[in-house]
Amino acid sequence: MRLEDFAGDDWPALPCPVHQHPRYGETVRRMGGTVGRYRILAGENEIGRVQVLVRRWGPFRLAWVGRGPVWLAGVPEAERRAALAGLAGALPGVALVQPDREDEAAWFGAPALMTAPSVAELDLAAPGADRMARQHGKWRNRLRKAQAAGLILGHRPLDPAADAGLLAREAEQRRARRYAALPPAFLHHWAGHDRAATRLFTAQAGGEVVAYMAFLMHPPVATYHVGWSGAEGRRLSAHHLLLWQASEWLAARGFARLDLGTVDTETSPGLARFKIGSGARIRAIGPTLLPLPRILHHPLVVLRAFPLAIRRNRG
Repeated sequence: MRLEDFAGDDWPALPCPVHQHPRYGETVRRMGGTVGRYRILAGENEIGRVQVLVRRWGPFRLAWVGRGPVWLAGVPEAERRAALAGLAGALPGVALVQPDREDEAAWFGAPALMTAPSVAELDLAAPGADRMARQHGKWRNRLRKAQAAGLILGHRPLDPAADAGLLAREAEQRRARRYAALPPAFLHHWAGHDRAATRLFTAQAGGEVVAYMAFLMHPPVATYHVGWSGAEGRRLSAHHLLLWQASEWLAARGFARLDLGTVDTETSPGLARFKIGSGARIRAIGPTLLPLPRILHHPLVVLRAFPLAIRRNRG
């Protein structure tokens, strides 16, 4: 296995986590970060791609692989195992790897620095009737309540300047509830480069926005990024209707999956219930691993070195 630098935007149209999409890497670069993008080759054949965030911490260079690599279709398990075995040694500096699959994490035989989280994923390839049937009964009842509440829905690309007031509401909510998320600058840089790569869904009542949800678009996947709901929005179950509206809109445009982020039943039980009740598949992904060497095993080192890359997005 070997890695080959890849500077283009010709990324395979595969359902990949946002961390492995070129738009994520370009956003980090615009924020001053260093990003490497590589083709994974077995002999002369390309079998996958991997995007790496590189950061210096003292004399060390740390290479963070978030929820990767991304494999091309049909790559045999033996080739994936062999590639993962050599991945850490081929990356610049000390490698930290979080595979997107739980079984691939076991292939490394490396110590885990952070436990394996679970993520919620909505299958948008399924017909709408099937997706609704997968919703929990109470969740579906709240959706119907919202549908009958006379909410006015809208959606459009996000404008960081014009929508600053709405985004500030989420920032205040984040401080009050003390949950972690990517910094506001991330969304500004993502949307600033290509507004069409975002979608903002809003719900209004009485002429006022009472709830919204913002999504990052990286076809064929979309990722929930941030959301806010006021007291009236919560009373009317506006987020249930917004998520349903967003999933219908995305499915109609050929998106295969909607990623809702991590599910944390301990620190964010209400949000976890919302994601689980929506009918999303709950899937364990790999923990954060340190394949080589053993000098940086202490979790505080990792958190200080990669606050952007590995901080959980719970919101």
